[in-house]
Amino acid sequence: MADAPRPQKSRRALLWTSTTYFGEGLPWTFLHQMGTEFLTAIGASKTQIGATSWLHLAVTFKFAWSPVLDLFGRRRTWLWALQLILGGGMLVVAGIAPSRNLTTFWIAMSALAVVHATHDIACDGFYLQALDRRQQALYAGTRLGAYRLAMIVGSSILVVLAGRTSWLLGFGAAGVLMILTALVNAAIMPHPPERHAEGASGAGGAHRPVAFLEAFTSFIVQPQAAAVLAFLLTYRLGDIMMFAMSKPLLRDIGVDTAHRGLLNGMGTGASILGVILGGAYVARRGLQRSLVPLIFAQNLAIPLYILMAVYKPHFAGVTAIVLTEQFMGGLGMAGNTVFMMQRCRRAFSASHFAMATSVVSLASTFSGALSGPLNERLGHPLFFTVAFLASIPSLVLVWIVPKTPLDPEPPAEQVA
Repeated sequence: MADAPRPQKSRRALLWTSTTYFGEGLPWTFLHQMGTEFLTAIGASKTQIGATSWLHLAVTFKFAWSPVLDLFGRRRTWLWALQLILGGGMLVVAGIAPSRNLTTFWIAMSALAVVHATHDIACDGFYLQALDRRQQALYAGTRLGAYRLAMIVGSSILVVLAGRTSWLLGFGAAGVLMILTALVNAAIMPHPPERHAEGASGAGGAHRPVAFLEAFTSFIVQPQAAAVLAFLLTYRLGDIMMFAMSKPLLRDIGVDTAHRGLLNGMGTGASILGVILGGAYVARRGLQRSLVPLIFAQNLAIPLYILMAVYKPHFAGVTAIVLTEQFMGGLGMAGNTVFMMQRCRRAFSASHFAMATSVVSLASTFSGALSGPLNERLGHPLFFTVAFLASIPSLVLVWIVPKTPLDPEPPAEQVA
């Protein structure tokens, strides 16, 4: 119940939830924010810039191999080992950037996207494995805040570094930071007991093919599955369209790379505040009373970009719009993250969360990739109007979707 006493946060849990999700956020911002800024800075077309959304395809289809991480090995080991690989891949991109060879750049970024998607599976699965339901809600703001902090580092600090020096140093610093994050996580993460589906880890793996299939079917046949899937598909549809063309809009109204980097940092700071407050709001009031207002807050902020496209305000006005929209987006992200966690069964925590985020990514991939050509055809004001209209289905579906956990809560556990 919403009024039941809340569990207390522990310092160690705060530490590892922060470092692991910093390690999840940095590759995302590397692919989708630093990559976008690099293409914008070298004068690539809007279609080329929007094509960074195709990198979401790896996240879209990660459900296909997500049961592997549930059925084989330890999620903990998967997590830090994949972070090491990500760091090495970032260094490869850094070496490619000075040549501006976009063919090689896209090949490297595509490979990195696949590793990033696999790492997402491990990171989210470990979080769901190590924390019980109420703790998952309690630390939702922490994990999302750490994720957004990584976005500040990538989209602001490292973009400014690249703008003032070179993209070799900007991308390279991201790779070094990722490797350091992996080493820290390998040392500090707890060792929770593995929760496999019954028979999944049996002798010789005889039952693993059955468990692999069950990982998919148990997600698809959950109560109100159609409404859940439709909501996951649409809840960020307009937000992603807006994000995909936000950098070209800022460029076209006179905001240069260094100032965009500054805006990225301030905006991500506002989103961190949003996710922390949103997570606290969900933990206090429960998802049943908090999801609707949080999703409305997120999507009703999109029209601010219509105003920016029409009136082309000075930098102070641009800053106010970006900070407001990012804060509201953070609130919505907190609510939806708890919603997705509650749609996962514990035995298949990595697989089910991967499937939920894959549905979200499907919308991100196609809406983001089509945003470039659509923006070139419609122009900024009409394009951002279409982006807002695309968000309306989620404002209807949020009233319908179930808001109670899919699995009953097991006995409370101590979190190290």
